[in-house]
Amino acid sequence: MRSLLLAILIGLVGAALIHIIIILEMPRRTGTDAWSRVQSLGVENRFFPLANVPNDTGLYNEDPHIRTAVCRFDIRERPVRILASGDVPLWTVVAYDTASDETYSMNDRSSIGVNVDIVFVTPSQMLRLRRFMPQALERAVLVELTDPEGFVALSAIAPAPSQEPAARDFVAGASCAPFSIDPA
Repeated sequence: MRSLLLAILIGLVGAALIHIIIILEMPRRTGTDAWSRVQSLGVENRFFPLANVPNDTGLYNEDPHIRTAVCRFDIRERPVRILASGDVPLWTVVAYDTASDETYSMNDRSSIGVNVDIVFVTPSQMLRLRRFMPQALERAVLVELTDPEGFVALSAIAPAPSQEPAARDFVAGASCAPFSIDPA
C-alpha cells in the first residue's frame, strides 16, 4: 500500500512538472514570445513606436501615460548606440536577449546625464574600446552583452496630458544605430 501511494505521488509530481515545462515553452515554440514579435516588426537598428491599443503584433503600451519604442539589434559586427534626448519626467531603457530575458536596464535617475547615451558591445569590442576610446563615447554608458542579438525598449513616462507631446517626441527622435569603434 505504501509503495502504491509513493508511486501515485511521484506520478502526480512528474505530471505537474511536465505541465509547467510545457506552459513555459509554449510562447517560444509558437512564435508568440516577445523576441519573435519584435523580429516581425521589421529591420534591425530602427526604433518602432508601440501603439497604446492592442493590435496584431501583440506589442503595445498598456498604460496610456507611457510611450514606448523597441529596436532589434545585432552587435556581432559593430556595437549599437542608443541615443535619445528631450525633456520628459522619466525615461527607462531595458535591453533583452533573444530569450526575452532582461540583460540591462537604466533610467534617467541612474544615468550620467539627462539624455540616453548607451552603447551595447560584445566582450571583444569592449577590449578594443579600452585600447581606443573614441571621444564621442566619453560620456556614454558602455554595456557588455554576452548574447550579440537582442532588443531594447525605450520608454518615456508622461503623467500629465501636457507632457504627452514631449514623451512622444522623445521616443520618436531616438536612434538605435551601429557605431564604428575603429580609430580614424
